[in-house]
Amino acid sequence: MSPYQVLARRYRPQTFADLVGQEGVVRTLRNAVLAGQVHHAYVFSGPRGVGKTTAARVLAKALNCEQGPTPDPCGECVPCREIADGTSMDVLEIDAASNRGIDSVRELREVARVLPVRDRFRVFILDEAHQLTGEAFNALLKILEEPPAHVVFVLASTEKHKFPATVLSRCQQLDFRPLPTALIAQRLREVAEREGFVLEEPAAQRLARASQGSLRDGLSLLDQVRAFAGAGPVNDQVVTEVLGLPPVEVLCALWRALCQGQASEALALLAERERQGDDLILLYHELMELLRVLVLATSNPETPWPYPAELQEELLASSAQLGLPNLLRMLSLAVQGRELLAAAPSPGLGVMVAVGKLTLWPRLQRVEALLAGGEVPLPAAALPEQREGGKVGASSPAEQFLEAVASELGATLAARLRSACQMKVAQDELELVLRGAPNATLKAVQEALPRLEELARAQGVASRVRLVVAEAEPTLMERVTADPRVQAVLQVFGGKVVKVEEGR
Repeated sequence: MSPYQVLARRYRPQTFADLVGQEGVVRTLRNAVLAGQVHHAYVFSGPRGVGKTTAARVLAKALNCEQGPTPDPCGECVPCREIADGTSMDVLEIDAASNRGIDSVRELREVARVLPVRDRFRVFILDEAHQLTGEAFNALLKILEEPPAHVVFVLASTEKHKFPATVLSRCQQLDFRPLPTALIAQRLREVAEREGFVLEEPAAQRLARASQGSLRDGLSLLDQVRAFAGAGPVNDQVVTEVLGLPPVEVLCALWRALCQGQASEALALLAERERQGDDLILLYHELMELLRVLVLATSNPETPWPYPAELQEELLASSAQLGLPNLLRMLSLAVQGRELLAAAPSPGLGVMVAVGKLTLWPRLQRVEALLAGGEVPLPAAALPEQREGGKVGASSPAEQFLEAVASELGATLAARLRSACQMKVAQDELELVLRGAPNATLKAVQEALPRLEELARAQGVASRVRLVVAEAEPTLMERVTADPRVQAVLQVFGGKVVKVEEGR
């Protein structure tokens, strides 16, 4: 039985056309080869698994192909095959992490001065070149300043910021980007089709997200889940089990609790998952990803759906009901909650606090509107606790009365009543208490008193209206507790004002 070759190696790009997601880099290198303007030294920087050393090998092929130099190496000639197999004597790959000292670089300099054994160019590929010591960089600098005409250096690195500025200034720098999730998912589906097994769309999307922009990592994960699935299809359930991710049903249950602002249900779910040994950090990250997808899907119906199709209608309906502004607020709160994960004594505790705070988004929404100067409904406590026939309902007759005033007598009078008037109902009488109101407000209310009484009867608030003008200056405590904004906060969070101090 021939040895198995992992997917990441079997599907390693062999030409510039095969390099996906790096169009800018590919165009730069192809044009340089076509114009005969290949630089003597390059720095290929970017995250792992995005094609840096692969692009270096393809560049070596382009320079040394028997039909070249050409941006489209044949892949069939001896130089192309040897470079692909890693056996070429003129294309040397060096692991800078284990050959990082000055002696290794001095040896490299001596080899570089020798003409190629067979090919046109001697290409040196230094992987993880940022791990070279300072003395090694200084030794390398000399040959970068005066390179032989037959030598091309490619310094590949995930941490370009660790390079000395003197080295960077003598190299052409090409930045490799993380691959988009959609592109990785598409590539994984293509590989699965070539290999003859089924990779369902939600599973491909989840694998692509888990690879975090690295196609190599994505192919490695695909190898892993394929082995787990055996002869069966690779679906979302297989991927979640292999990667240790929470089942999508758990994620949906948590989402429902958040939508309804039910902290107790959300925390009970987290406690149960922790008892079963689940990683709550992963669950929290998956929750943030769900929020991100719902934000995108709500703003753009063409957004790819990475979850099982049977859940799409329910999730999209709930997100549409919340609206894009609320979804963005929830996503923002979830991102802020990541700080709690690092600060908490245990990861599980941090997740519980973060999710608990997230379930309070309806209350926070009202407080944010209050602080921003938005219109907040007057609390029911603005009216008396008792009236004939029982308690005043939560629908707030005071609010209904003020709306009627705005409609019948004008918004200006309603605004004056909101800002300067405290309303009380006792024994079928609506008492309007004006404390420290401007003369214009007092005059307007006095003139409108008969009409206010008519409206109060029509609204069923009271049969009589009485105006009370408080001549004494209210205390600081009275002014604060009478403030509609303070009343609204007390209605949202409960409690009472115990002490008020005036700032200096």
